Amino acid sequence: MALNFLPHDPAKPEQATVAFLTPKRLGSAVKRNQLRRRMREIYRRHLMQPSESAYLVWVGRPPALELDFEGLKKCMLELKIRQK
Repeated sequence: MALNFLPHDPAKPEQATVAFLTPKRLGSAVKRNQLRRRMREIYRRHLMQPSESAYLVWVGRPPALELDFEGLKKCMLELKIRQK
């Protein structure tokens, strides 16, 4: 997985502050959607903060498809901590 930060535009506060990307090279739509749903749920439960200073862009990579929910959660938590 990868986590990218983009500068936040304070003039547009109603825009989303997080995006989850799963490229077609990951496989079928079913696999991509499942990974995206897992990433969103982990973010909602464990990583969401009301005032982010940047847009967060989570990008799924092929090895992420092999992780179970707990493994994916651990990976996302480590990325978030490392980026601070």
